[in-house]
Amino acid sequence: MANSLSLTATSTNAGIFECPVCRQTIDASSTQCRFCSAVIDPAVAAAATEKMARVNQACSDASFLRTMAISFFAFLGIMFIPFVGGAGYYGMLFLTFAIPFMSVRWWIKFHDLRPDDREFNRGKSAVILISALSLIPMIWFFGHLL
Repeated sequence: MANSLSLTATSTNAGIFECPVCRQTIDASSTQCRFCSAVIDPAVAAAATEKMARVNQACSDASFLRTMAISFFAFLGIMFIPFVGGAGYYGMLFLTFAIPFMSVRWWIKFHDLRPDDREFNRGKSAVILISALSLIPMIWFFGHLL
């Protein structure tokens, strides 16, 4: 059973990682790289597979957070359409709290990752921007309550 929400089943044996010699992506169960024929240590393969899985999850979560941020503006636009404006208001209100929550969750789960992966760095930049921008609606909302 998977330890996180996922649409696909995962096996504890399955996984991929980059060969430490040639940097090609190979199967974690391999004992030898199929590209450069380097011998693969199973312990190193397991650690690299785990790290790659965490990096992939971080990229996926950052993409989801980006989609939530775009949806916030879609709900903002829906607020001005007659008869469905309430749905836009409540969607925007929900995302006002969900986006900062998901941003904090992302930072807690993936703060210690330091890969040299371009996609991860792009996702991290998006999370930084979204984290900073998500403070604006929160300040606006709580400013109206006081």
